[in-house]
Amino acid sequence: MADEVDGEPRYLNRFLTWLAFNERVLEEARDTTNPVLERARFLGISASNLDEFFMIRVSGVRDLVRAGVEHRDPTGLLAPELLARMLERSRELSARTASVFADEIVPALRECGVRFLPPGELMGRERGQVDRIFEREIFPVLTPSAVDPAFPPPHVTNLVLYLAVRLEARGEAKLAIVQLPRLAPRWIHVGGEQPRYVLLEDVVREHLGPLFEGSTITEAVSFRVTRDADFATDDQEAEDLVDAVRQVLSSRTHGDPIRLEIEDKASDTLVDQLTRALGLDPSEVYRLPAPLDLRFLIDFSRLPSLTAPRATPWPPQPQPGIPPGDALWGAMAERDFLLFHPYESYEPVLRLLRLAADDPDVLAIKQTLYRTSSTSEIVRSLERAAAAGKQVTVLIELSARFDEERNVNWARRLEDAGAQVLYGLAGLKTHAKALLIVRRGPEGIERYAHIGTGNYNERTALDYSDLSLLTTDEDIASDLTAFFNVVTGYSEPLPWRRIAMAPLGLRQRLLGLVRREIERTPSEGPGQIRAKMNALVDVPLIDALYEASAAGVKIELNVRGSCVLRPGVKGLSENIRVLSVVDRFLEHSRIFEFRNGGDTEVYIGSADWMPRNLDRRVELMVPVLDPGYRERLARILDTLLGDNVKSRELRADGTLVKKDGRRRLVRAQEIFWRLAHRAASHPPDVEGGAFRPVRKSPDRIESHPT
Repeated sequence: MADEVDGEPRYLNRFLTWLAFNERVLEEARDTTNPVLERARFLGISASNLDEFFMIRVSGVRDLVRAGVEHRDPTGLLAPELLARMLERSRELSARTASVFADEIVPALRECGVRFLPPGELMGRERGQVDRIFEREIFPVLTPSAVDPAFPPPHVTNLVLYLAVRLEARGEAKLAIVQLPRLAPRWIHVGGEQPRYVLLEDVVREHLGPLFEGSTITEAVSFRVTRDADFATDDQEAEDLVDAVRQVLSSRTHGDPIRLEIEDKASDTLVDQLTRALGLDPSEVYRLPAPLDLRFLIDFSRLPSLTAPRATPWPPQPQPGIPPGDALWGAMAERDFLLFHPYESYEPVLRLLRLAADDPDVLAIKQTLYRTSSTSEIVRSLERAAAAGKQVTVLIELSARFDEERNVNWARRLEDAGAQVLYGLAGLKTHAKALLIVRRGPEGIERYAHIGTGNYNERTALDYSDLSLLTTDEDIASDLTAFFNVVTGYSEPLPWRRIAMAPLGLRQRLLGLVRREIERTPSEGPGQIRAKMNALVDVPLIDALYEASAAGVKIELNVRGSCVLRPGVKGLSENIRVLSVVDRFLEHSRIFEFRNGGDTEVYIGSADWMPRNLDRRVELMVPVLDPGYRERLARILDTLLGDNVKSRELRADGTLVKKDGRRRLVRAQEIFWRLAHRAASHPPDVEGGAFRPVRKSPDRIESHPT
């Protein structure tokens, strides 16, 4: 049994706290103070999150149950107990998601003139339009597949929408399935300029007759299967890692089914036939009201033609002090730049790579790539640099989950352009975000570096809240040179001057920083640790935080998702407060601040405090040296920890509770954008190329009505 405090486990469960986070996302979909299209987007995100939870987390625990593993998790739960709780909460969340769409989003859209119609309500020209679209664009793609107990069942692709069709022909009952076209839009616009739509599955269902000539259709319902997608490659056994990843991609579409979602109006007979054909247990069937697969709302909410209210644009702002064009070289040589995306533009990072590709004085570029966009400008710059004869070394992580195929393709293109493409250390994912440019300057070799908390992806840089450090600091550049030698060759790691690297010392560095805070906490004044991350599940670090709390250190944490630390427990964690912010942008940055007896140190990095990040991934953490930027990061933490609009506080029982908003309202992300906009609009008022506001206590943070 796990260690207990007053009869309760010392830790929360990782997966259950993640579900609480996704319930928080769903809460944004229900929040009527959000514009309706923003609510629809959040509903699509919540549905997408739950799909991934099943493919990875539920499937993993299910495998433990089937293998008979009796290991208890840190909360004391055996795998069967944990799986039961996960499925119970997931079933509730699935039902609530469907209910929010039908009872809240659809009526709110209708009030704004946006309507989803059943095809039966279409008349005249609209009916003819849909009929023509079906005949010309949809019908030629459809292929029904028979489900016959005498033969192996047809394959049902992961997360793809199908129709299950019951038929009668010559007095015999039959079952067939029809896969909906994967490249067709989920919605069809009808009615000229009016925002009126019919869903693809409804159109196909109404036009099934020609697919089953000679049979009578007695029932047709939509369904979808979720499959186990938690696959891994064994780098040491695979002769060709690229081929191994391709095998994983193939396996992902053919993994064991773990969930069947089907319209709640489906007959018991049809559900039973389909369940047996898929080899599922009745407990793995989810009856839900149509429409299934609400992920389409993410793209639907972005349609520019919709007349419904949407969130006020917060376009990225230029940071004052960063000059245009190739003057960036000289500016970086003089000082560091800390960018806060997406409030500040990602353009300087893209421009740095463009300049490096085209500048004849650039000799080499070294970069890690974990996730990037499908039309990556970053990869195009690397290709151009390699084609120009520069020494380009790219460390691509082929097993970045759900981005494997894209990364395989980029790897091949970069190799074709002449770049040296490497796949990192055996058994370790390379998750660090690092770029090093070597350039011939007037006084010799110069090195320009970028270290970030987010991926090299210009598209997600518009939606994820991340930090970028642009620097020519000699110690950091020297460390990055050694870092690339370690991860691309056989070099032994030297003592780092500035950075900390996982799995070679980052955990020890963090534990040392926590212990130092304990040692430097005098009785007359507490020490302080403040941190922002996406997940906190590493037990040794949590135990160190518990020890720090007992020693009087004040600890404030902003954790977006899973957190197994139990805050506010007397005798264990009474000096620890944990908050989570869910707002328009995905909180993705990692910031770690240690008071250090008054000489505060602040770090940014790529790693969350999780065993996988600290033990099984290549990660980087770097100190922010500029005093003004340290102050800026402190202000960011102030604002996030002072948010009382979009934040929730984690309780010891794992629930997330809304903070008291009776005082002045503080919405952190809105404040960040307004500050960035103000700095860009009034550059003379900004010193050193970044807004550096005066530090205030959380209850005095400048705020704006929401």
